[in-house]
Amino acid sequence: MSVWSNLSGMSALIRLPRLPRLSAQSLRLFPAILSVPFAIVDFDKTVPLTSVVHLDGAHAVIKKQTHVQEIAGKAWYVVNTSKWKDVPSFVRGSGLMSEYVEGKFAVMQLDDAAAERLSGELHSSGMACGVLTRLSNATVNMAPAVTPVPLRPVDTEIAAVTAMAGAIDANKIKAIIDEMSQITTRFHSTPTGISVSDWLVGKYRDLAAGRSDIEISKYDHTAMNSRQASVVVRITGTKFPEEILITGSHIDSVNWEDGTKLRSPGVDDNASGTATNLEVFRVLMANGAKFERTVEIHGYAAEEIGLVGSLHMSNDYKAANKRVIAMVQQDMNLYKEPGTPDKIWFVEENTDDGFNNLLGLLVDKYVKIAWGKGSLTAGSSDHASWRRRGYATSFPFEHPQDHNPHIHTADDTTANANAFTQSAAFGKLGLAYLAHFGGLR
Repeated sequence: MSVWSNLSGMSALIRLPRLPRLSAQSLRLFPAILSVPFAIVDFDKTVPLTSVVHLDGAHAVIKKQTHVQEIAGKAWYVVNTSKWKDVPSFVRGSGLMSEYVEGKFAVMQLDDAAAERLSGELHSSGMACGVLTRLSNATVNMAPAVTPVPLRPVDTEIAAVTAMAGAIDANKIKAIIDEMSQITTRFHSTPTGISVSDWLVGKYRDLAAGRSDIEISKYDHTAMNSRQASVVVRITGTKFPEEILITGSHIDSVNWEDGTKLRSPGVDDNASGTATNLEVFRVLMANGAKFERTVEIHGYAAEEIGLVGSLHMSNDYKAANKRVIAMVQQDMNLYKEPGTPDKIWFVEENTDDGFNNLLGLLVDKYVKIAWGKGSLTAGSSDHASWRRRGYATSFPFEHPQDHNPHIHTADDTTANANAFTQSAAFGKLGLAYLAHFGGLR
C-alpha cells in the first residue's frame, strides 16, 4: 500500500461548488518559479474540468498548460504534508516546489532519487503508508462512478461458485507469499524488483495450461521512468469481450526504514494481495471457468513510488476508450490483531459505496465472515488511479484503522502477519466478484 489520496466523486459541472476562499497563509506561490506547469486553486473559481489533475477536499491541482512536458528522470508529485503546519525543511529541500496548502499538501517536482529519498524520510517521520501521488497530463474524472451491474444477481447463490470458493486454499496462498518474501527486495528499480514480473508471468502461464482464450503479458513502464513492468492476465469474454472486469494487486515492495536496496520481504504489502489473486486464478483454471465479460488480473509495478504502474495503465485504458466495468484492488489482507476474528473491511476513500455494498452481500453469501466499511485517510493503493479515470472501484482491506504496523520495513514478515485464513477469505470474495459481475458460464 502507498500514496495518500482523497479524490472526490463529484458531478461533472463546469462551475464547482462555492467554498470558503483560501487565506494567504493557506496558499503560497514561490515567486522565483512562476513558470511551473501546475497550480493549486480553491473551488470558488470557475475551473475547466480539462485542467484538474488532483482533488483534495476544497482544493484542486490544475494544469496551467494544455500539455505538461515530461522530463526524463523527473516528475511532478502531490506530497502529503498534513502532519505539519508548515512544510518541513527536509521536504522543501527535496526539489522544486510550486505551491502548498497549509497542513495539507505541496506540489513539487522531484527527480527519481529525491522521490525515493523523500518517501523514506516521510515514512520515518511517522506518515502512515506513503505520501506521494504522481501527477500526469491526465485529468481527474469528477463525475460519480456508475455502480457496476452484475450479470448474475448477487442475491442468488451459484452452486459452482460455492464449490470453487471452498477450494480456495490458505496453504497455497502461504506458499506463494513465502516464495515472494524470499526475494531480497521487489523495489521497482532493483534487479530483483525488475525480474519479479517475469517470475509472476511464469506462475500464471504454468496455471493457464495453454488455454487459447487467455493472454499473459507484461506492461512496459519505461515511459514513466520505471524498469519494472506490470503483469496483465486477460481471459477474453465469450459474450461481451469489450466489457472488462479488473482485479489488481501491486507486485513491488519497499524498505523505507533501512534503504530501498536492502531486505524488503513485503509479506503483507503486498505479497498477500498478489498471492490471493494468483490463488483465485488457480481455482478458476482448475474448474475450466469462462466468463461472458473479459476478466483481467493485474500485477502493478512501482506502486510504492506514486502508483506508477496503475496510473500509466488507467490513463492508457481511458485514452483507448476501453470499457472498464469495475476494478477491485487486493492490497494487504494478511494482518489482524491477535485473538480477533477474520474480517473484510471496504475502504471508503476513492471507492464506490454502492459497489462496496454489493460485494458485502457476496461476503455474506460465500465467505460468511463479518465485513464493514472504514476510512483509510493516510493511505491508498492502485484503485485510486482507476477512480481518477472515472471507473467504479473497491478496495477490500484488513482493518483500515489498525493495519499492519510493520509494512515498509524488513519486519513485514509472516512472523508479524500470518492471518492466512483471512487472506483466503479475500480470495473467496475475489472469486465471487468475478463470477457474478463477469457472468460465470
